[in-house]
Amino acid sequence: MSITHVDHVLIAVTDLDEAAKQYERLGFHITEGGTHPGLGTANRLAVLDTGYLELIAVRDKAAAWPELVRHLEQFGQGLFSFAFASDDLDADVEGFRSRAAAKLTSLTIEEPREGVLETPGGKRRGWRKADVSGGNGVNPFLIRHDQDGEALRNRLFGDRPPHPHPLGYGRIDRLEVVFPTLEEGEACFRDGYGLRRVGEQSVCPSRQGDRVFFPLSDGQLEVIAPNSADSPLQDFVTRRGYGLRGVVLTVPDPDAAAGALEARGVRFIRSSASGAVQIDPAEAAGARLILIKG
Repeated sequence: MSITHVDHVLIAVTDLDEAAKQYERLGFHITEGGTHPGLGTANRLAVLDTGYLELIAVRDKAAAWPELVRHLEQFGQGLFSFAFASDDLDADVEGFRSRAAAKLTSLTIEEPREGVLETPGGKRRGWRKADVSGGNGVNPFLIRHDQDGEALRNRLFGDRPPHPHPLGYGRIDRLEVVFPTLEEGEACFRDGYGLRRVGEQSVCPSRQGDRVFFPLSDGQLEVIAPNSADSPLQDFVTRRGYGLRGVVLTVPDPDAAAGALEARGVRFIRSSASGAVQIDPAEAAGARLILIKG
């Protein structure tokens, strides 16, 4: 399997500096980020053990990603999409195209394109990415950076040296991706991206949803669909079609994390069953972040 893990999650924001302050209040170390020359966007990052959260803002609507501009205009700040890391981008693109040619999926993958970020200090890092179009939502894209492992992680910090997160954030444990039906969600990742689920379909009573899991070499996707008109997932489907609704992050000690957030005046709720900490999206630039032990 060439797709290895979730490379990063994109969180659309209107004011990059204000969003960075919000995330620093949540106990993240935020990089100075940089700009995407010619693409009309700028970012700041929360670099994790594997992957990262990208706070991304539009600086030039005419040059920026049209779907990102539409997202901010229609839905405001919040979770926008995510990227899969690929260790062989060309092979993944070819596999995707083969499945599309066989009519297994209606999604289309585009030719890989070069990308670059320039930091305020003038450092540059690059990647190749392949966007995916079609369907009734925002599709994750594939990315291959110009470096791997610790070398990449160090470069993600840009002009600043690597720094731990005050709250101890570790990695992306899983993403919650919502679809109108479970069949549609499973087909998207199986027939489009070539992933394979594990286990049997199960039910999440609190969200009134049916779900399956797709494991990656690090982390997993939870694909879930409402099974009731009263499901809290239904509003997301009505508004967005399908897409990323939640990000589950690890912390060493959820109790300590909850105490630290409370001391900072951050609003959150806790699951009585699992002890997971769910940060109020209003405190996280509209993003739904859940913290678990890991």
